[in-house]
Amino acid sequence: MPRRHRRGTTDTILHGGFNMKKMVCLAAAICLTAGIVSACGGKPSADGGTNAGKSGSAKNTTLTHLTWRVPDTGKGFEKVVGKYEADHPGVKIDVKNVASDQYSNTLKTRLLGGDPPDIMTLGPGTDYTEAARQGYLLDLTNDPMLANIQPSALEAAKVDGKVYGIPYDLVSLVVLYNKKIFKDNGLSVPTNYDEMIRLCETLKAKGIVPVAYGIKDNYVTQFLPYMIAPMAVYAKNSNWDRDLAAGKAKFNSPEWKRVFGVPFEFQQKGFLTPNALGVGDQQSVEMFARGEAAMTFTGTWATSVAKAANPDLQVGMFPFPGNRQGEDNWMNLSLGQILSVSAKSKSLEASKAYVQAWTATEYAQLWTDEAKTMPSVKGVKLAADPAVDELAPYLSKLKSWQFANVGWPAGVSDVYMKKFQEAFAGRATLDDVLHAMDEAATKAAAAAK
Repeated sequence: MPRRHRRGTTDTILHGGFNMKKMVCLAAAICLTAGIVSACGGKPSADGGTNAGKSGSAKNTTLTHLTWRVPDTGKGFEKVVGKYEADHPGVKIDVKNVASDQYSNTLKTRLLGGDPPDIMTLGPGTDYTEAARQGYLLDLTNDPMLANIQPSALEAAKVDGKVYGIPYDLVSLVVLYNKKIFKDNGLSVPTNYDEMIRLCETLKAKGIVPVAYGIKDNYVTQFLPYMIAPMAVYAKNSNWDRDLAAGKAKFNSPEWKRVFGVPFEFQQKGFLTPNALGVGDQQSVEMFARGEAAMTFTGTWATSVAKAANPDLQVGMFPFPGNRQGEDNWMNLSLGQILSVSAKSKSLEASKAYVQAWTATEYAQLWTDEAKTMPSVKGVKLAADPAVDELAPYLSKLKSWQFANVGWPAGVSDVYMKKFQEAFAGRATLDDVLHAMDEAATKAAAAAK
């Protein structure tokens, strides 16, 4: 997925091995947790997995947990790690947070340099897949700790039929909106693209910035297009990624011009924050939270960031309506993170015990309540977050697809992000962006032969 939560990217979420059945089941699993449907789930283990957090630890041990998730998960790490250390005297968890745009390279450097973290956070893509295939991750396929994870989430986390980490939460890219601004101006949530354009025009005419948008952090360039791609591309051809790999499809095409053209249309119409290239991801969410814009493009994880900036914020969320009138909208859905144990950890059993604790219902509930994510652990309730609750009806009625770059060849999303920023600055065109992506895909395909 895009990373910075996740939010992400370099190539964290490429080659995820997702398919339509997996995505439908992921959505159903979330709805089950929310009490909407009863499919693709399963009852939690009798003890809720709580015993998992109190076994298998070693005294006087320090474990390193490498992640990028600390800034946007509230007090999630503080609560979970604090409880684990309290439950396991003598065990210390050293959480090392790395900026999301540096995470992939940092992780690869440590793995290749023989200095792996004991536990690492990964996304369901290239980093995870390659690390598993190269023997860096412990195979957990038959480990009892998996029993408390939703089966659909486990299926989405498989590499060549095996599980190398705990698929921990589920996320979606969304539009956050200021409910007070909408109410005060008699506005409603748009249901298609034309309504979205009219909404932004109305806000602009009232002197309100429609969208807080900051792409100084290049991964944010993915958020808006990846909300549109499920409906515009994959709903029409679920095998598009395979066609790209086979040389039968290209990014320089009408459907992808539609997807990637939307941010530039918003820029041209004056719907976005001025000087977006100078505004960072968290800064744009905080600008939204302070009421400096009516909406922002981000992910379900960002409500905790927004509420931290303004506890009184009345925030809602909806999937971006990229659909034209008469078209069905789709939403995106992906695993938020996978917790993996290094196969080369010097404290292997202690590392496994720590990861196992995260699968316990009581630990997972702590995380969910703080991070405001959608849980994949059985028996965990959605966080008491009205904004997340507002997304539940969409999960029950809309089809979904993973983040667009899950199935792209390695390196394509990096090329896209760099070229997108150039185009946004006026130094390249949309055609240049798409042509560069096609060149990167062709290069990756040749290297794979």
